[in-house]
Amino acid sequence: MAHYSSGDDDVDYFSLVETRGETALDGTEIEKGLAIATNNIAQYTGQTSRCASIILQRFVYTDRDRCSPKATSLALAMLKTFSRQPDSISEIINENAIHGLLKLVRRMCLDSEGEKSDAGEQKTYSTDACNEALTCVANAMLLHSECRTYVSEHHCLDVIAELLRAKAETPTTAFLCARCLLLALGTKKSAKYCVEQLQLQNILAQTVEFYLHRELAGDGLNERFKPLLVMTEILKAAMSLCTYYLRWIHSEVELSDKPSNHDDGFPKENAMEFALLLRACLDTLNELPLINDHLSAAAKQAGSIVMNFPTRYPEAIKEIWLPNDNMWRNVDTIYNHMATIVSVIVDKSEDDLKTDTSLSNAVDKCQDELTPLLLVLMRLISEHANVRERIFHNVYTSESDYNVLPEDRPGISAKLVRLMRNPHGGMLPNVIGDFILALLGNDIKQFIMAIGYGNAAGYMLVRGIEIPQDIIHQVKSDVAGKSIVDPVTGRYIGTNSDRELAEMTDEEKEREAERLFVLFERLNKTGIIKVENPVRVAAENGRFKEMDDDTSNTKK
Repeated sequence: MAHYSSGDDDVDYFSLVETRGETALDGTEIEKGLAIATNNIAQYTGQTSRCASIILQRFVYTDRDRCSPKATSLALAMLKTFSRQPDSISEIINENAIHGLLKLVRRMCLDSEGEKSDAGEQKTYSTDACNEALTCVANAMLLHSECRTYVSEHHCLDVIAELLRAKAETPTTAFLCARCLLLALGTKKSAKYCVEQLQLQNILAQTVEFYLHRELAGDGLNERFKPLLVMTEILKAAMSLCTYYLRWIHSEVELSDKPSNHDDGFPKENAMEFALLLRACLDTLNELPLINDHLSAAAKQAGSIVMNFPTRYPEAIKEIWLPNDNMWRNVDTIYNHMATIVSVIVDKSEDDLKTDTSLSNAVDKCQDELTPLLLVLMRLISEHANVRERIFHNVYTSESDYNVLPEDRPGISAKLVRLMRNPHGGMLPNVIGDFILALLGNDIKQFIMAIGYGNAAGYMLVRGIEIPQDIIHQVKSDVAGKSIVDPVTGRYIGTNSDRELAEMTDEEKEREAERLFVLFERLNKTGIIKVENPVRVAAENGRFKEMDDDTSNTKK
């Protein structure tokens, strides 16, 4: 094995092990040899598998060279480095290594009280040593799915959850525990065990609250793992826990027993188990400010978690959503975040290129933060009439101006319509449609009149909503009772576009009719729509007449 040595007393640890064989090394030799090896770790390129095996055998599987916390920390730090190398990863991605590392973590951090060194002194392992071992476990799970399976199925989660509870106030340890939980929580069975046996959701909630308070106080900003980063990782683990536990809950319900309006969120009998987590997530949304008019990473995760909760029952959950001392705290925060992000998306796209492409790109980047907020608001307005009334007056701040198209009116309602009609918005346009429809009491006629059938058509097609047969006959008059709202455009009939049509010459009208004829034929041919071409129908019904070129009017 290649080794570093500049003299008889300067021999690296791995060379000492190789030359001494079974002869025991004293503590000074071990520490000094490990320090030399650490400073010259590049020397072991191509030999890392053998080096990793030595550390595992003498520090993890046994305590042969675990003479001091310093030596243990140095050895595990090198093992962490080796775990990133392709030629040594095989030594670490196996059950024995994972079990041994987690057993060592427990011994160092949880069971070390009363443990004595060879000199009879109290052994106090450094937090760094524990973190190096956790990093090795996280690397192994990240690189090999079988390691994730082993951790989730062999009660290794117990150690990680217990460690998080005990060392939650240590940022690096909390972050690494969260990363390990995120990687290991990949089955319904593991989530069920963590919730029902370990109460992991409460541990995560308490940790989120701790780092939220640190973030707001400005503490830990110089640490490697800042409070906001730790919060984000903890909430990712919480999201994974909720996702798989919900899958277990709903897998227990027979398909035939599920009602047509089945809700995939938490049933009321399970929601209380996660009450602390719900409160922590709502606190996160309320307390963390927007960053450049967008949700922080932690707030995004919190929004994705809270959308799975009921808001009306049980009573304790309702009180968390609508607290007696400040009923609108959560509602107003979530609505204001949504409105700000929507305004930024629409306004920025108009300032940049003023094209639908610009809007599509902006929407694509913001779906993961907007969609949960809209879903939460939709649940709130569907379950609470007073919330619906409050948000309705926020969206429609004044009497709608039917002289202007719905998408061109001032305020948030027009911006929502603009996002809704975007053809490249993924699932967001449909979520916006659901939100507006719920806001209007699920009255499809009011929905069409509010945003125009032209804007609503795509959403209604996706949702399988038929246009009411009498919608064309539904009218809405102004104060004088003379103007009628066109349900297709959502604007008064007789406004500028209609006057422009009246001022067109017959030749211009003919060209426009030909353009529409070709457009409908093309849409029918590509399968986008399947309807009778209205221009063809009009011609067959005698509504068009041939005109001589010399009698055509010209526009003055």
